Amino acid sequence: MSDPDSFWHLRLGDLLLQQGSLSTPDWDTQDHRHWVLTQWLPELASAKVEAWFGLPGVMWLFGASLVALTLVVHGTARAHAGTLASGFATALGLVAMSGSLSPRPHMLTYVFLAITVGVWLAVERADQLPRPPWLLVPLTWVWAMCHGMWFTGPLVGVAVCIGLALDRRAERRVLGRMLAVPLLSVVVAALTPVGPSLLLAPVEVGGIGRYITEWQAPSFRTVGPAAGALLIVLVAGTWSRARERTPWTQILLLALAAGWTVLAARTVTLGAIIAVPLAAAVIQRWLDRPADARTRAEWTVIAGTTLATLSVLALVVPHTSSEPGGVPDGLSPQLAALPPGTAVLNDYAVGGWLRWSHPDLDPLVDGLTEAYSIDELEDYGKMTTASRGWEDLVDETGAEVALLPKDSPLAVALEQTMGWCVAGIDADYAVVQAPTTAGGTGCRST
Repeated sequence: MSDPDSFWHLRLGDLLLQQGSLSTPDWDTQDHRHWVLTQWLPELASAKVEAWFGLPGVMWLFGASLVALTLVVHGTARAHAGTLASGFATALGLVAMSGSLSPRPHMLTYVFLAITVGVWLAVERADQLPRPPWLLVPLTWVWAMCHGMWFTGPLVGVAVCIGLALDRRAERRVLGRMLAVPLLSVVVAALTPVGPSLLLAPVEVGGIGRYITEWQAPSFRTVGPAAGALLIVLVAGTWSRARERTPWTQILLLALAAGWTVLAARTVTLGAIIAVPLAAAVIQRWLDRPADARTRAEWTVIAGTTLATLSVLALVVPHTSSEPGGVPDGLSPQLAALPPGTAVLNDYAVGGWLRWSHPDLDPLVDGLTEAYSIDELEDYGKMTTASRGWEDLVDETGAEVALLPKDSPLAVALEQTMGWCVAGIDADYAVVQAPTTAGGTGCRST
């Protein structure tokens, strides 16, 4: 497990278990800003799994979520295309999603969104509109306890309902019942244990998006966003050349997929999930033959492959995932020697790991950015780039120990300008400490 944010999710789950309630834990930030728990259910579950099985158990859960996502996305595609077309569309979709697949609660958003898309497309494709998909309401209630992007499901529902109205598929009374599904989904999201504050959580964290890499605009020169864009182009290009009229419902879904794809690197996956079944249908049209029906043999292969994958994964993870990856674990002895409560001026990428592996220390920053004010994040950016006034900002933190990439501007500036020295190096990270650091282990030449 090397994803920087996975560790603070585990730590947050531990804190919730320790306090035995869903009151927001104190995250030891400088201004103690109020924030809302939006992912507490998978955090609790992951913390429990880690307590029972260690990191291998957590990584097995991640593998299981990947399998579940693949199965559900393929299922939405297979409902509208044959084996070849759905397989190709699913594979291309997974390439588009690859940049966001990591052991974090957002995996549940991807699975739930794929289920939601599949259900609404089944409604749209029916010859006669079936009963409203009421099951999406309790699904959204669970979803709202798992991840802050639960609202993407109701957005799909609203898009489909508007499309059904534009296509004049049903009378106003029937459409009203359909629209009640996404509206009730929003209502039940406010009835989770966190309460109505959950509805405003996406707005409250909107201002910090510019400080988070995955919320920046995607680069379509990279594989994932390029594959997501290709899905959109395949569908739009095929529809533009078709003789028959494309239903408004599908046009609005494709527009929604395109919007998510261009919005941010993180949301490319959302766009791909919506676009995959649409792409599968147009690829099937290229083949110029009817889609083959599902057979018992196909179900057997899928079930057997799923069982084999999860079984092999359970055998492998104890040997591959027992220790965290991509972190300076070799510096743990120096960090453990520091007095409890020591402020650590850390690199953003290891903040979550510090929270999890050394809970008695006080990292300056981590991936739980909604717990930090914009002023804190701006000051952190000035420090890490050693911009004007960085020395005063370092003094204000009260930190006399830093954990930074050894050649970073701040690490070099601390040594050359403020007289700090390197106490240890591991995995390209250095523990840098002030000359008066209490509990320090001594400095050595770089």
